[in-house]
Amino acid sequence: VKKKREKQRRRDRMRDRAMDRIQFACSVCKFRSFEEEEIQKHLQSKFHRETLRYIGTKLPDKTVEFLQEYIVNRNRKIEKRRQELTEKEGSKQKPDPFKAGIGQEHFFKRIEAAHCMACDMLIPAQNHLLQRHLRSADHNRNRRMAAEQFKKTSLHVAKSVLNNKHIVKMLEKYLK
Repeated sequence: VKKKREKQRRRDRMRDRAMDRIQFACSVCKFRSFEEEEIQKHLQSKFHRETLRYIGTKLPDKTVEFLQEYIVNRNRKIEKRRQELTEKEGSKQKPDPFKAGIGQEHFFKRIEAAHCMACDMLIPAQNHLLQRHLRSADHNRNRRMAAEQFKKTSLHVAKSVLNNKHIVKMLEKYLK
């Protein structure tokens, strides 16, 4: 049983690494997506710019510029890797978990929902419910607290990215 669990953990780690290699990401904002359009939108967003601006109050401007270029280039490489995979394997359909033995007798219903990370809550993707949640006092309080916490975390993440031995070398070259 113990060996089986360890083997499963190894398999899960390998799968997670493989997913990281094809998932677009902005590490400082903790933003991840499998859609190239979404990462592009994020990198142009006010949220991303403000995060970099905050990091810029604690780190040199050139270092923040490097960080932005690093994130953009990393996502370009991911896009290239995804294209190579698509060419090699073709576009595989993801298996539908609802077709794998989950019938009407289980009383499941597929829904689209939004996850409010500030409140850690799923909200059905219906405009009036989303708007009501956005206007709630709880959400606004949680959003402000999350934003403050997020700023601190983004700086910590930026510093840890910049402390990676490979990235340190790239930063030194960039600054010259």
